[in-house]
Amino acid sequence: MLTYGLTGGIGTGKSTVAAMFKEQGIPVFDADDLGRQLLSTESVARQVLERFPACAGTDGGVDRQKLAEEVFSREESRLALEDLLHPAIQDEFEKQKDEIAPPRPAYCLIEGAVLLESRTDFSLAGLIVVTAPMQTRLERLQKRDGTGEEHLRRRMAAQFSQHEKILAATHLVDNSGGLDDTRGQVKSVAAMLAAENGEVV
Repeated sequence: MLTYGLTGGIGTGKSTVAAMFKEQGIPVFDADDLGRQLLSTESVARQVLERFPACAGTDGGVDRQKLAEEVFSREESRLALEDLLHPAIQDEFEKQKDEIAPPRPAYCLIEGAVLLESRTDFSLAGLIVVTAPMQTRLERLQKRDGTGEEHLRRRMAAQFSQHEKILAATHLVDNSGGLDDTRGQVKSVAAMLAAENGEVV
Protein backbone atom coordinates (compact mmCIF):
# COMPACT_ATOMS: atom_id res chain seq x y z
CA MET A 1 0.00 0.00 0.00
CA LEU A 2 1.47 3.33 -1.08
CA THR A 3 1.57 6.31 1.27
CA TYR A 4 0.78 9.87 0.24
CA GLY A 5 1.49 12.78 2.54
CA LEU A 6 -1.11 15.40 3.44
CA THR A 7 0.31 18.64 4.75
CA GLY A 8 -0.12 22.39 4.82
CA GLY A 9 0.93 25.35 6.89
CA ILE A 10 -0.71 25.97 10.24
CA GLY A 11 -4.20 27.37 9.77
CA THR A 12 -4.71 26.09 6.23
CA GLY A 13 -7.29 23.56 7.41
CA LYS A 14 -5.51 20.31 6.63
CA SER A 15 -7.46 18.47 9.35
CA THR A 16 -10.71 19.51 7.66
CA VAL A 17 -9.33 18.24 4.36
CA ALA A 18 -8.20 15.00 6.02
CA ALA A 19 -11.77 14.42 7.26
CA MET A 20 -13.00 14.89 3.68
CA PHE A 21 -10.58 12.28 2.40
CA LYS A 22 -11.90 9.91 5.07
CA GLU A 23 -15.38 10.53 3.68
CA GLN A 24 -14.05 9.10 0.40
CA GLY A 25 -13.10 5.88 2.20
CA ILE A 26 -9.37 6.61 2.25
CA PRO A 27 -7.44 5.61 5.40
CA VAL A 28 -5.87 8.71 6.96
CA PHE A 29 -3.34 8.57 9.78
CA ASP A 30 -2.67 11.71 11.85
CA ALA A 31 1.05 11.99 12.62
CA ASP A 32 0.37 14.48 15.44
CA ASP A 33 -2.11 12.07 17.02
CA LEU A 34 0.40 9.24 16.73
CA GLY A 35 2.96 11.48 18.42
CA ARG A 36 0.58 12.17 21.30
CA GLN A 37 -0.05 8.46 21.69
CA LEU A 38 3.67 7.77 21.82
CA LEU A 39 4.31 10.55 24.36
CA SER A 40 1.96 8.74 26.72
CA THR A 41 4.05 5.56 26.56
CA GLU A 42 6.69 5.00 29.19
CA SER A 43 9.57 4.35 26.80
CA VAL A 44 9.11 7.45 24.63
CA ALA A 45 8.24 9.68 27.58
CA ARG A 46 11.46 8.63 29.30
CA GLN A 47 13.53 9.53 26.22
CA VAL A 48 11.83 12.92 25.89
CA LEU A 49 12.32 13.76 29.57
CA GLU A 50 15.97 12.77 29.41
CA ARG A 51 16.36 15.52 26.80
CA PHE A 52 13.81 17.96 28.30
CA PRO A 53 13.71 17.33 32.09
CA ALA A 54 11.98 20.67 32.75
CA CYS A 55 8.95 19.40 30.79
CA ALA A 56 7.99 16.74 33.32
CA GLY A 57 4.39 16.77 34.51
CA THR A 58 3.14 16.27 38.05
CA ASP A 59 2.27 12.68 37.17
CA GLY A 60 5.82 11.94 36.08
CA GLY A 61 4.92 11.97 32.40
CA VAL A 62 5.45 14.65 29.78
CA ASP A 63 3.68 17.99 30.24
CA ARG A 64 2.79 18.66 26.61
CA GLN A 65 2.12 22.36 27.19
CA LYS A 66 5.58 22.90 28.68
CA LEU A 67 7.07 20.86 25.85
CA ALA A 68 5.27 22.94 23.21
CA GLU A 69 6.51 26.18 24.80
CA GLU A 70 10.07 24.83 24.78
CA VAL A 71 10.15 23.58 21.19
CA PHE A 72 8.37 26.58 19.66
CA SER A 73 10.74 29.03 21.35
CA ARG A 74 14.00 27.28 20.38
CA GLU A 75 14.71 25.76 16.99
CA GLU A 76 17.40 23.50 18.46
CA SER A 77 14.84 22.03 20.85
CA ARG A 78 12.27 21.58 18.10
CA LEU A 79 14.72 19.70 15.90
CA ALA A 80 15.86 17.54 18.81
CA LEU A 81 12.26 16.56 19.61
CA GLU A 82 11.48 15.84 15.96
CA ASP A 83 14.58 13.67 15.60
CA LEU A 84 13.45 11.71 18.64
CA LEU A 85 9.73 11.44 17.88
CA HIS A 86 9.49 11.23 14.09
CA PRO A 87 11.24 7.85 13.65
CA ALA A 88 8.95 6.44 16.36
CA ILE A 89 5.92 7.94 14.58
CA GLN A 90 7.07 6.40 11.32
CA ASP A 91 7.41 2.96 12.94
CA GLU A 92 3.99 3.20 14.62
CA PHE A 93 2.38 4.39 11.38
CA GLU A 94 3.79 1.44 9.43
CA LYS A 95 2.55 -0.93 12.15
CA GLN A 96 -0.98 0.49 12.09
CA LYS A 97 -1.02 0.62 8.29
CA ASP A 98 -0.18 -3.09 8.15
CA GLU A 99 -3.15 -3.80 10.44
CA ILE A 100 -5.72 -2.43 7.96
CA ALA A 101 -8.09 -5.28 7.25
CA PRO A 102 -8.58 -6.52 3.68
CA PRO A 103 -9.72 -5.57 1.17
CA ARG A 104 -6.90 -3.07 1.51
CA PRO A 105 -7.03 0.10 -0.61
CA ALA A 106 -4.15 0.85 -2.95
CA TYR A 107 -3.03 3.86 -0.92
CA CYS A 108 -3.45 5.71 2.35
CA LEU A 109 -2.59 9.18 3.66
CA ILE A 110 -0.47 10.37 6.54
CA GLU A 111 -1.37 13.86 7.72
CA GLY A 112 1.29 16.00 9.36
CA ALA A 113 2.26 19.64 9.68
CA VAL A 114 5.98 19.09 9.11
CA LEU A 115 6.19 16.05 6.86
CA LEU A 116 8.19 18.07 4.36
CA GLU A 117 10.47 19.62 6.96
CA SER A 118 11.15 16.40 8.87
CA ARG A 119 14.56 14.77 8.70
CA THR A 120 12.77 11.40 8.88
CA ASP A 121 11.98 9.78 5.53
CA PHE A 122 8.29 8.86 5.50
CA SER A 123 8.69 7.18 2.06
CA LEU A 124 5.91 9.16 0.38
CA ALA A 125 4.64 8.36 -3.11
CA GLY A 126 3.36 11.92 -3.40
CA LEU A 127 2.44 15.00 -1.38
CA ILE A 128 -0.94 16.73 -1.14
CA VAL A 129 -0.55 20.32 0.06
CA VAL A 130 -3.46 22.30 1.50
CA THR A 131 -3.24 26.06 0.94
CA ALA A 132 -5.00 29.21 2.14
CA PRO A 133 -4.14 32.95 2.21
CA MET A 134 -2.13 34.18 5.18
CA GLN A 135 -4.86 36.47 6.51
CA THR A 136 -7.39 33.64 6.37
CA ARG A 137 -5.01 31.38 8.25
CA LEU A 138 -4.39 33.96 10.98
CA GLU A 139 -8.12 34.60 11.41
CA ARG A 140 -8.84 30.88 11.69
CA LEU A 141 -6.11 30.35 14.27
CA GLN A 142 -7.06 33.36 16.37
CA LYS A 143 -10.65 32.16 16.40
CA ARG A 144 -9.62 28.59 17.22
CA ASP A 145 -6.83 29.16 19.74
CA GLY A 146 -7.37 32.73 20.92
CA THR A 147 -3.64 33.43 20.67
CA GLY A 148 -1.97 36.59 19.42
CA GLU A 149 -0.67 37.17 15.91
CA GLU A 150 2.98 37.36 17.05
CA HIS A 151 2.78 33.91 18.65
CA LEU A 152 1.05 32.48 15.58
CA ARG A 153 3.63 33.92 13.21
CA ARG A 154 6.39 32.42 15.37
CA ARG A 155 4.76 29.00 15.00
CA MET A 156 4.45 29.54 11.26
CA ALA A 157 8.14 30.40 11.07
CA ALA A 158 8.95 26.90 12.36
CA GLN A 159 7.51 25.48 9.12
CA PHE A 160 8.44 25.85 5.47
CA SER A 161 6.64 28.70 3.74
CA GLN A 162 3.49 27.97 1.78
CA HIS A 163 5.41 28.69 -1.42
CA GLU A 164 8.03 26.07 -0.55
CA LYS A 165 5.34 23.50 0.21
CA ILE A 166 3.57 24.22 -3.10
CA LEU A 167 6.83 23.63 -4.99
CA ALA A 168 7.13 20.20 -3.38
CA ALA A 169 3.48 19.23 -3.93
CA THR A 170 2.23 16.62 -6.37
CA HIS A 171 -1.40 17.65 -5.70
CA LEU A 172 -2.94 20.85 -4.29
CA VAL A 173 -6.14 21.60 -2.39
CA ASP A 174 -7.05 25.31 -2.14
CA ASN A 175 -8.97 25.69 1.13
CA SER A 176 -9.62 29.43 0.85
CA GLY A 177 -13.26 29.08 -0.21
CA GLY A 178 -16.30 27.31 1.12
CA LEU A 179 -16.45 23.73 2.32
CA ASP A 180 -18.34 22.58 -0.78
CA ASP A 181 -15.58 23.91 -3.02
CA THR A 182 -12.89 22.23 -0.91
CA ARG A 183 -14.84 18.96 -0.85
CA GLY A 184 -15.07 19.03 -4.64
CA GLN A 185 -11.30 19.42 -4.91
CA VAL A 186 -10.76 16.55 -2.48
CA LYS A 187 -13.01 14.29 -4.55
CA SER A 188 -11.00 15.20 -7.67
CA VAL A 189 -7.65 14.48 -5.99
CA ALA A 190 -8.97 11.21 -4.55
CA ALA A 191 -10.13 10.15 -8.02
CA MET A 192 -6.74 11.02 -9.52
CA LEU A 193 -4.87 9.03 -6.86
CA ALA A 194 -7.19 6.07 -7.33
CA ALA A 195 -6.60 6.14 -11.09
CA GLU A 196 -2.83 6.45 -10.61
CA ASN A 197 -2.98 3.31 -8.46
CA GLY A 198 -5.13 1.29 -10.83
CA GLU A 199 -8.39 1.55 -8.91
CA VAL A 200 -11.68 1.96 -10.73
CA VAL A 201 -13.61 5.07 -9.65
